[in-house]
Amino acid sequence: MTRKLYYENAYLKEADAIVLDIKNNELLLDQTIFYPTGGGQPHDKGWINGVEVLDVYKDEEGNVWHVVAEPEKFKTGDTVKLKIDWDYRYKIMRIHSAMHLMEHVLNDVLGKGTWELYGSGMSVEKGRYDIVYPENLNKFKEKMIELFNKYVDEGGEMKIWWEGETRYTQIRDFEIIPCGGTHVKDIKEIGHVRKLKRSSIGKGKQRLEIWLED
Repeated sequence: MTRKLYYENAYLKEADAIVLDIKNNELLLDQTIFYPTGGGQPHDKGWINGVEVLDVYKDEEGNVWHVVAEPEKFKTGDTVKLKIDWDYRYKIMRIHSAMHLMEHVLNDVLGKGTWELYGSGMSVEKGRYDIVYPENLNKFKEKMIELFNKYVDEGGEMKIWWEGETRYTQIRDFEIIPCGGTHVKDIKEIGHVRKLKRSSIGKGKQRLEIWLED
C-alpha cells in the first residue's frame, strides 16, 4: 500500500518516491504527498519530475495512483521528485478546516440537533454545506460570521488521531468529526469569512456557501 505522507505531515511540499508500477498514464509510487480525491476534498495538483499531475485517486486496496500528462517519461524503478502546488493545497486545507469550524458555529447558533447535514463539498474557492433546517438561515448569517471570526481570532489546535482504520479530527474541545482530509494545525490559519451566502435548494433544504479572506 502507498505510504501516505500527506497524513504524516500535511505541510510537506516536496518528496522523493520510487515508481512501483505504470498503468497507461497512471503511476503507482511507494509513497506520496499527493492527496487523492475523497471525502469531498479534491485531489492535489502538482508535478512529478516536472510532469504535470492531472488526477490522483485511491484504489480499493488503498494504493494512490497519479495520472500524469507524459507517462512515457517514466519507467518502473525510477526515483522521482514530487512537488505539490502548495498554494492550491493550502487553500483547500483552510477551506476544509473552515467547514469543520462552521459545523460548530451552526451548533452554537442554531442549537445542536436542530439541523441536519444533507451534503457538503469544497473547492479551492469556497466550501459548501447543504442542511435541513425549518427557518431561513439569512436571519442568523451575521451572527454566524461574527462567531466564526471570533473563534479564528482566538485560535485553537486541530487535533487529529486514528482509531483503527478511522481518522478523527477535533478543533479545541469542539465536536469530534471523522475525516480523512488535510487540515491546518491551528484554526488561526483559516482566516476570516469574507462572504457567507444562503440559498434554497428546495424541499426544506438550504445551502450555505463560505468564502474566506485571502
